Amino acid sequence: MNRREAIRQGGIATAAAALWAGLPARTWAALAAPESVSAAEEALLTLVGDTILPSTADSPGAGSVGIGRFILVMTQDCFSKETLAAVLVCGREIEAESRGRFGRAFAALSQSEREAVLIAYEKRAAAEARGRALNPFRHVKELTLLGYFTSEPGATQALRYDPVPGGFRGSVPLAPSDRSWLQP
Repeated sequence: MNRREAIRQGGIATAAAALWAGLPARTWAALAAPESVSAAEEALLTLVGDTILPSTADSPGAGSVGIGRFILVMTQDCFSKETLAAVLVCGREIEAESRGRFGRAFAALSQSEREAVLIAYEKRAAAEARGRALNPFRHVKELTLLGYFTSEPGATQALRYDPVPGGFRGSVPLAPSDRSWLQP
């Protein structure tokens, strides 16, 4: 990762934290919906996010935190208009892939069928995006992960917080040639 990418990722994480802190209901669905996006497009993105991170016995899925709204708001507020348009086209292409492969809408498919559609679409989108700056499906996946793991259920039920990774060893003998953080 280069410096520019690190700064971009840090900015996205900061924006997500600022959005989250301002929510009264602690769910991404409490954000104001973008006016240029239909409820059906948001529902499709929520279902795509829930397929990427489904619920388990221990934690809810990405759909339960309103991930579609998060993807749309973050894309609209933090990225170019072309990126938002590409994400909406991505949703339409996933729907077309679903109808072409199984003859039904993406929402009517089983979990395994939705996964098959997304895997096929991801392979095709990655091949088409070579040499271009934006892969819209990768953008959706990245924001799904960011939105879910910065949500309350994602952070408290799916993740395990370890304040000090590894065991604490308070007294470690140093040889005369070893370096320590604090030099007397």
